[in-house]
Amino acid sequence: MDSILDTTAFGDQAGSGARAGTAAPPSGLGAGLVRSLKAELQDASAPIEAAFLTVGETLSQTLDRMAAIGERFLALSALIDNEDGVDASSRLGRVREVTDGLAANLRGTLDDLTGLDGSGADMAALLAGLSRIIGEITALAINAKVQSVQIRSGSDDFSVFNREIDRLHRLAEEATTQAIAHLAALRDAISAARDGAALFHRDNRTRLDDVGRRLQGSLDKLASHRDIAQQATRRFAGRAGEVGQRIARCISDLQVGDLTCQRLSHIAAALDVLELLTHPPKPSALPQELRWLADLDDRRRTDLSAAICALQIRQYEEANGDFGGQVASLKANLEALVRDADAIAREAVDLFGGSSRCEPISANAAAKDTGGSVLADVAGEVDRALELLHHYCRSDDVLRERVVEVSHGFDAMGRDVRAIRSIDTDMRLMGLNTTLKCTRLGNEGRGLGVVAQELRVCSRRTEDVSKAITEAIQSATRGANALDRRSDTDHRAAIELAEEMTNSMELLNRLHADQMRSLSVLTGDCREVSRLLTGTIDRLAIERRLEASARRFVERVEAGSRIGEIHAPGIADDLHRLFAGLYTAERERTTHAQLFGGESLQGNDTQGDDVDAFFL
Repeated sequence: MDSILDTTAFGDQAGSGARAGTAAPPSGLGAGLVRSLKAELQDASAPIEAAFLTVGETLSQTLDRMAAIGERFLALSALIDNEDGVDASSRLGRVREVTDGLAANLRGTLDDLTGLDGSGADMAALLAGLSRIIGEITALAINAKVQSVQIRSGSDDFSVFNREIDRLHRLAEEATTQAIAHLAALRDAISAARDGAALFHRDNRTRLDDVGRRLQGSLDKLASHRDIAQQATRRFAGRAGEVGQRIARCISDLQVGDLTCQRLSHIAAALDVLELLTHPPKPSALPQELRWLADLDDRRRTDLSAAICALQIRQYEEANGDFGGQVASLKANLEALVRDADAIAREAVDLFGGSSRCEPISANAAAKDTGGSVLADVAGEVDRALELLHHYCRSDDVLRERVVEVSHGFDAMGRDVRAIRSIDTDMRLMGLNTTLKCTRLGNEGRGLGVVAQELRVCSRRTEDVSKAITEAIQSATRGANALDRRSDTDHRAAIELAEEMTNSMELLNRLHADQMRSLSVLTGDCREVSRLLTGTIDRLAIERRLEASARRFVERVEAGSRIGEIHAPGIADDLHRLFAGLYTAERERTTHAQLFGGESLQGNDTQGDDVDAFFL
């Protein structure tokens, strides 16, 4: 049968009441136009499906990468607490304690050398007294030789006495002279060692204090870094929750793509009905549920066609508006995710890379700096402290040689005094024998006997002085040996300290390398998330395309909405019969009800409910 749409001009005023067959076919809504509109709907729907499929894939990748980023961030935070980090901290703590001990021992070394210098002065006074006694023995030896020549005895020969007294006083002079020379050299060595110790104390005490300060600063920095990392971990847990909620909102926003495509397909279905009204086939060719359309009179057909056009204009406008708002929300959430990724990378670099300049990853990823981390700073401090310690060790080597020289000098002095005491013993025995012989000779041996007695007195004086020198040497030797042992202990401690610091540096460098690798992966993941999301945001410009399509649709269909009375009696029931079962979203039913009424079509006017109704 002929349709009113084939014979009534669209140029007529709405509700004009033109009857079938009295006008030319409508020029604005023919079958070709309907087919064109359906093709445009398909063109508008296709990029939505493709774009939102891409967005869904991107969000899936983002979810995986954000989970990996979270694990990497937590691993970076926990890195300082792993075995290497704890070991490095404990080593630095031990180094700090030993450094304090070395600094304290420097003062003790200087004090000991000052004491040894005083002992040397005392020994010099004793040796001067011994030298005077040896001079007296020399004079007595000459006198004894004179007296022995005057003795005429056939049974006693004093020539041996003369030879021995010459030999002994020469040996005593040589031993004393050698002891004085050794003492002079020893005092020079002590003086040089003391001056070196004073310089060593002045320079290296400052250096050791600096080492200690640097190490303490490093320990404090590590402790602070550990606290900051733990705080960052707690903050990141909250940030991870926000990111998860944001991704969930993005996934919820994605549903609008399918919902909009579904709504466009419903508009296309309405166009199919409109096409049936424009060129109705035989009733037998229609589906059972639509055969009633063939029984409509021309006026009803005209009014129903206009109502369908008005309804689909409103549905398309509402679908476009809802889609634009939801896409704007999706864009905002995606852009927030980009900012989240940038913020995570920036915080990670600030915390673990030490960069003071962090441009947004999406803006300039290549400019990001991941050098100068806290661990690298601490390792640098330890390295500078190690240089100071190496200087200490080199200076200590020189001082150590002087301390050993002093210790050996006292040993040489001891040998000299032992030689003097041996000579003193021989001289005392010789004087005793000579005294006995002279006693047998009576008056003739009296002169020599007096000389021999004086020799014995001088010998006892020599013994007292040499004994005092021996005791002084023994005391000084004990002090020198103690100083030598302590110096050796400190020297070995300094070497071990340098090894400990070297090992600490190796641990810190290993930690830093691990940190930089993890940080590089983390920032790389953040850059990739930013790249993916930024590209996805660019694809969401499709809302402008749908808006343009909706605008063209309205322009082309609006004339058709004016060819009849859209609120004529029965039209609302016809529309309900045609489309009530077609709608899958509450938003469509609401739009329908707002335009044509109907309690059965009323619903909540919120798109969120549309999404839930459509997907749940």
